[in-house]
Amino acid sequence: MHFPLSWRVIALMASVKFIYILDFMMLMPLGPDLSRALGFPTEHVGWLSAAYTMASMVAGIVSVRMLDRFDRKQAFLVCFAVLLVATGITSLASDMTQLLWLRALTGLAGAPAVAVGMAIVVDTFAPEQRGVAIGKVMLGFSLAAVVGIPLVLELSRIGGWQTPFVFVAGLGALVWTAALLWLPATTAGGGSAVPVSPLTLLRQSAVRKACLIQAGSQFSAFLVVPHFSAFFLLNLQLPREYLGSLYLAGGIAAMAMMQVLGRITDRSGAQVSVAIATACTLAGLMPFFGVASLPLVIPFVLFMAGNAGRNVSIAAMTSQVPYPHERAGYIALEGTVQDFSVTMAALVATAVLGSSTSGALTNTTTLALMAATLVLATLIALVRWQPALQRGN
Repeated sequence: MHFPLSWRVIALMASVKFIYILDFMMLMPLGPDLSRALGFPTEHVGWLSAAYTMASMVAGIVSVRMLDRFDRKQAFLVCFAVLLVATGITSLASDMTQLLWLRALTGLAGAPAVAVGMAIVVDTFAPEQRGVAIGKVMLGFSLAAVVGIPLVLELSRIGGWQTPFVFVAGLGALVWTAALLWLPATTAGGGSAVPVSPLTLLRQSAVRKACLIQAGSQFSAFLVVPHFSAFFLLNLQLPREYLGSLYLAGGIAAMAMMQVLGRITDRSGAQVSVAIATACTLAGLMPFFGVASLPLVIPFVLFMAGNAGRNVSIAAMTSQVPYPHERAGYIALEGTVQDFSVTMAALVATAVLGSSTSGALTNTTTLALMAATLVLATLIALVRWQPALQRGN
């Protein structure tokens, strides 16, 4: 059966997104298994995520200069192959040091692989089709959270901590093979004589504005996203057995909202879809302000759906910023900005939050107020700057 190129690209890149996000996200829930098997303190699990994110940021900066010089398909296959090999070899780690180096190597390969993959998506679809296309690709993110994490936890329980890494690498090898067979070679930007670097990109006003919008979106979200479960359990006394169902509902809502707002973005523009997403995100912060009369699932679902829809709409809009010869480099730079914003949000949240004698989080209202302010500021910036961002198509 022959599938159109557009559907092949969407299916492949959604699968790549699933592999990439699952490979990163599974570290934290697997932390107790890893620390017990390799003999390091559980509180050091955060170092693994930090090694991955730091390496990803370095790779994003370095690869900006190189990615658009090569055929998109070949660059993607090489970077994705390194990611999969590093993930598979992680199962052979025997101590914390080896684990750190291997996770850093995975992060180094992952950032450029995803950047080139998204550049292929942007090359394939016209601007008025990108909202829907990116929304479908981003399904891989939600599926990683809703399906992938429970699956790797069960695999670790049954077969040991190594099994999830082998599984992800094996599944990724199937995706790599499909990409080898299905993706056409493309020079839609590869081989350009025009030099691309972080400095040449950041000298452009439109690029700076797009990066600021992305930074505001990610920073505002990750001020609160990592702390939802602790806040619900410790502050609002949500029974632990309900937490999985809560995240399942949030993941399903996020997947649905991404499709809806992707279509609205294509038909009516990013301003409308981001305004809708912003309203949902702000409503989802209500429990942090003491408004908890509704069942907690309602604000949580609103936040998860709004944040996911906002990501898709902003990604579709900012995809119009780079010119064809600089798309992969721009997306790598954008990924670096996002990683940096997430890291800074974690540091700020750690500085703001405290804990009471009962174990409940303190200063959560302050943190939520900061997040809400930045959510609104991001919307205002998008409305003001959108005309300047529609240039590269």
